[in-house]
Amino acid sequence: MSLSSAISTALSGLNASQAGLDLVSRNIANANTAGYTRKVQQTTTQMAGSQGIGVSQLADTRLVNRHLLQQMRTESASTSFLSVYNNFLSQIDSSFGTPDSDSSISGAVSTFATKMQAVATTPDDDAARQALINSASTLASKLNSASTQVQNLRKQAEQSIADGVTQANSLMQSIAKLNTQIAQTKASGQSTGDLEDQRDAAINSLSNLMGVKTVERDDGTVAVFTTGGQLLVDNAAAQLSFDQHANLDAGSAYSTDPTKRSVGTITLSQGTTSVDLIASGAIQSGSIAAYIKLRDTDLPQAQNQLDELASQLALSLSSDTVSGTAVSSGGGAGFELDLSAFVSGNTTGATGTQVNFSYTDGTGTHNVSVVPVSDPSLLPLPNSATTNANDTVVGVYIDPNASASAQMASIVSALQAVLPPSLVVSNPSGNVLSIVDDGTSSATVNSASTNVVENADTLKDGLGSGLSLFVDGNGQKTYTGALGTPSQITGFAGRIQVNAAIANDTTSLVLYQTGADIGDDTRPNELLGRLTDTSRVYSSSTGIGSAATPYSGSIDAFARRVVSYQSSQATSANTDYTAQKATSDTLQSKFDSETGVSVDQEMSNLIVLQNAYAANARVISTIQELFQTLLSIGR
Repeated sequence: MSLSSAISTALSGLNASQAGLDLVSRNIANANTAGYTRKVQQTTTQMAGSQGIGVSQLADTRLVNRHLLQQMRTESASTSFLSVYNNFLSQIDSSFGTPDSDSSISGAVSTFATKMQAVATTPDDDAARQALINSASTLASKLNSASTQVQNLRKQAEQSIADGVTQANSLMQSIAKLNTQIAQTKASGQSTGDLEDQRDAAINSLSNLMGVKTVERDDGTVAVFTTGGQLLVDNAAAQLSFDQHANLDAGSAYSTDPTKRSVGTITLSQGTTSVDLIASGAIQSGSIAAYIKLRDTDLPQAQNQLDELASQLALSLSSDTVSGTAVSSGGGAGFELDLSAFVSGNTTGATGTQVNFSYTDGTGTHNVSVVPVSDPSLLPLPNSATTNANDTVVGVYIDPNASASAQMASIVSALQAVLPPSLVVSNPSGNVLSIVDDGTSSATVNSASTNVVENADTLKDGLGSGLSLFVDGNGQKTYTGALGTPSQITGFAGRIQVNAAIANDTTSLVLYQTGADIGDDTRPNELLGRLTDTSRVYSSSTGIGSAATPYSGSIDAFARRVVSYQSSQATSANTDYTAQKATSDTLQSKFDSETGVSVDQEMSNLIVLQNAYAANARVISTIQELFQTLLSIGR
């Protein structure tokens, strides 16, 4: 071999060794940094140097199992979803307390019942009455605090969605930019490995936010879609926007109708096309999906549980059922009801909440509930407006500016529209409602009654033994659960307070009528029975029971079910997250084993390459000495 050929071979060897050292150093660096950058593949081409030294040329070929990579992204998105979900539900669980803890919401209800029992036992004991007021305040405070926590978490979810959208836009822009660079670099015949690594890392991060699928193009670019099928990135990136709402409360809700929506939605814009990603269900996994589900489903349900508990607690103590008076008319029979509590000019000291009656005709027995509303846009009311799964609900708008006679006419008209002709509904006088059959055998009125709530300022001489111990907010408003926009129950757990008039004069816990004795246990025993013994029916919006078979039980029993429900939800979320994380970690390990860097192997390659570099350098040094010798001979 000539000296010229030898030096050419040695220089080639130096260049190959230098390239190899560069790639090995990148692999080792990748192994020591976070991310999904993968090793390059080694392919060996023997090169004979002047000393017979061989070196390995390293081709920049990425070893990535695309199917495994997509599977890893899918599982990672699920893990991100469950991580957020588990975190939020554990906070709700902590706020509600554990089922067996005296400091939980259910524990506060039990303590309240115990203090009520003490007053029923010794009604003349001022200390026992004050202890009852204190326990009522503690219970109200726990409901307030839990409600505040729920709404704070909803606000946090709203903010996190906004932050996630900002991050997603940045990642999508990066992916689009890298797509362009990869296409250009590949077209020029250069290596795209590092660029593809960066793009994979960006796609992985995007998938953790919202879950994505990718489709590879022939030019080396990839198209990125949501798991619901919406295109996010191709030649260019789509743009996401989020109309964040800063002030969420218990009445804030998502709606596909922008005029009714009081929380933010995510809109994807691409050219002239825009899509509501929440309405279309395009975001199905990842942390953003978890925040959406929590904000719109799980946290509102938790609020519904608190509101229902607060509502039933207040109404169980304050509401009275007043039975109708049996009457006969024109050969027919039925009942008359005094609806003074339902109409303007009310002087009864109570507010009407519902009229209930039952009748039987040729098709069976029917239960009817007449419910007044303050917003006519709510009509007609669905049968789900009451917790009774077997009643027909008749909503009636009570115009506060109309006269009592006009309001009574509205009630009569609404009933006549839904009842069979064999039942006669009328307003014979004043505020009296009459419901009788027409004297034939085709229909019979079985019963009729009104539900009324003793007003907050009516501490004695009401329609019954009820007492508004709990009121609505700082304004000490009587709580009736009135339907409206929003309904009074919405967010009530955050506003429930002890009636200040009763707290200032605890004798009203006992003295239910003029002339009653402070030692009379009638009212406290009545209130205790309503709290612990009376079975009440609860709304299926709480997730406890269903519309067809709603949960029924005492206030104490329902409180325990609410706390147990949240505890169970938190436990399930934690179990699911732990299992899902194990799955993701297993896939990650498998992916790393197939595509990751072995530091030991790379260090071995490094030694070989260093030796090859040194050997080729020695060849060049020797050739230089030979040239100098030849030149000296010539002189």
